[in-house]
Amino acid sequence: MRVVTFDLDNTIWKTGAVISSANEALAKHLDSRGIETPVRVESVMGTLFKSNKAKYCPILAKDLKGNVDMSMDHIKAPVLLTQLRKDAVMVVLRNQTVELEHDLEYLAEEAFQVWTEARHDAIPSNLASSVLDGLQEIRNLKTRDGRDVVVGAITDGNSDPRKVEILEKYFDFVVNAESVGVSKPDRRIYDAAVRHVSSNDDLNHVFGADVVDNFDVVLDRLGPWWVHIGDDFLKDIVAAKDLKMRSVWCRELILDKLPTRDAIVKEQSNGKELDKALEKGTVLNMIIGTEDYLKEEIHDEFADAIVDNFSHVSKVISSWHEKGANSNQLEANQDDLPEYFSITMPDEKIAAKEQMAEEVEETSSKSDLKFCIDCGEKIPRAANFCSFCGNKQPLR
Repeated sequence: MRVVTFDLDNTIWKTGAVISSANEALAKHLDSRGIETPVRVESVMGTLFKSNKAKYCPILAKDLKGNVDMSMDHIKAPVLLTQLRKDAVMVVLRNQTVELEHDLEYLAEEAFQVWTEARHDAIPSNLASSVLDGLQEIRNLKTRDGRDVVVGAITDGNSDPRKVEILEKYFDFVVNAESVGVSKPDRRIYDAAVRHVSSNDDLNHVFGADVVDNFDVVLDRLGPWWVHIGDDFLKDIVAAKDLKMRSVWCRELILDKLPTRDAIVKEQSNGKELDKALEKGTVLNMIIGTEDYLKEEIHDEFADAIVDNFSHVSKVISSWHEKGANSNQLEANQDDLPEYFSITMPDEKIAAKEQMAEEVEETSSKSDLKFCIDCGEKIPRAANFCSFCGNKQPLR
């Protein structure tokens, strides 16, 4: 691995708890200033956004009648949360019936800074499990030339782990949706992260000095070198695959939001149809297994790893890193490899398959064999990939 990026909200820390803490700090600050808040700032934000979506989500297009187009394409449009929150505070300030000590702009900026600091202050007490140990393990990884693996964040929010004392040393860069102008899963936010690394003299060693000025070549080199970790299957996992990055779906902080099989059954039948069927002894058709199986297949197709505990993230990445290092060593010493590691051209595959089958039959016992999970062929237990189909996934 050469670059590891994280989503932040609900991946590194529990977002709801962090935001709630910041909102409470803002409310207390306004109260200490003698500012009346019959309606909380966060409620005002919701009202402002609904009344002027185009202002706070400028990518939203309008038709000739001025209606906001809310098509699926606009799930990629970031909300300008900083401006929205400041404007909401200004609305509260303008509705005051008492004389204020400072001008409105000063008070609004002060309030926003209080909220921002409170949000970052709340992060350490709302981290996922073993975050610090996991980040340290990743930070300890070295590239082949002995340099640190680059660690960054790609987020739709405005938090910055470099502003959190206990997280600061683990992150080299942060790219957020508001600064790019689009939000995940739009690949342009990921492109922005790649451009940032490739244009930064302290980071671009991961791609090689010969290609840092050629963005297309840089993109071609992402492959297994870059891994992205996030909680949102579409915005993090599927989006990362669009750039052929590796991906880890980290679900620890969203497990309570994932539908269970019981919930699916309850939603489909609402309990009533099932009760009637049991009463009358009739057959009730329900979609359960097929949908579950399909979801699992889709998840496995896009996510290179799925973990339900953040502490497992670093273990997965370290394992990939070690295997990659061993793979490079094998390539460097190819002349010393046993025959089952020899390279075969496409037109030689059939003959190679037949020859390998004969050799396996003659020289190997069952205990010396394992099976490819893709094609099912028997291969020597020492092999790291299947010489029949080329599969590089773990073998059984």
